[in-house]
Amino acid sequence: MACLGKEVPFSEAVTGEPPEDFVEIGDQLVHCEDSGEGPAVMMLHGFASSSFSFRLIRQPLSQSFRVLTVDLNGFGLTERPRKTESYHHRTQSDLVVELLKIKGIERFHLIGHSYGAVISTHIAELYPEKVNRLVLISPPADFTGNSPWYLRGKLGIKLAILMVRLLLSNPAKFHQLSARAVYGDEALPITVSEHYRRSMLIEGLRTACLGYIENFEKHRAEMIRYEKIIQPVLIIAGKEDRIITEEKIGRVISMITHAEAVFIPECGHCPPEEQPEAVIKATRRFLAS
Repeated sequence: MACLGKEVPFSEAVTGEPPEDFVEIGDQLVHCEDSGEGPAVMMLHGFASSSFSFRLIRQPLSQSFRVLTVDLNGFGLTERPRKTESYHHRTQSDLVVELLKIKGIERFHLIGHSYGAVISTHIAELYPEKVNRLVLISPPADFTGNSPWYLRGKLGIKLAILMVRLLLSNPAKFHQLSARAVYGDEALPITVSEHYRRSMLIEGLRTACLGYIENFEKHRAEMIRYEKIIQPVLIIAGKEDRIITEEKIGRVISMITHAEAVFIPECGHCPPEEQPEAVIKATRRFLAS
């Protein structure tokens, strides 16, 4: 796909991909894999990731459920919108619900990892009649505080985007940074981090960066709303997660009326990739109860 830091045209990036894995929403092609039969389960990936992060749990869960995995705006093989509002959490939520509507799905379970957990909670709040249960994997406890000062001016934003491009142009640095999210030296092979690096280098990177910066600057205070969830919730977290610690998970649990938690040993921030069997077991039990 991509050569170091060069962005690849979208049409080139999706060459050879199965046409049935794309849904047309307006003038945008959204990448969504759909497999299995039974109650619908939509999986939403984390930041700087893609639906690829669920590759180890999607097929096993497809034996009991109809499982859909989507690439959110700005990531994976979903076509990058040209408006910054498309990268706001509310717009991402509406995109997921519209995709499910096109698929003919009116009620569903949600599984969200990290940033995907945040989007899942907004969907559950906005569309309570559609969401049955939620599985929140490594959910962030808050986005408090102000954005860094250098992101409040045009020059600072330009420099931030340049830094992102420089990071994405260096496979070794990107892998080193990505590996901090997992527990154990072998938990994130460089082939996996390289997949994520390349899938971010698709045309539209600048607008995606601007959109996310804008959303966190304007709406960070309203992005965490766990207290609004009325559905049953299962929280799955890694005991060795250095990003979302057990203390932070405890704060998330305290905000939710109906929540239970499973902590997975020898696991960092990415349970679906580090300990897929444990995630599958906990998810099956919870969704069947």
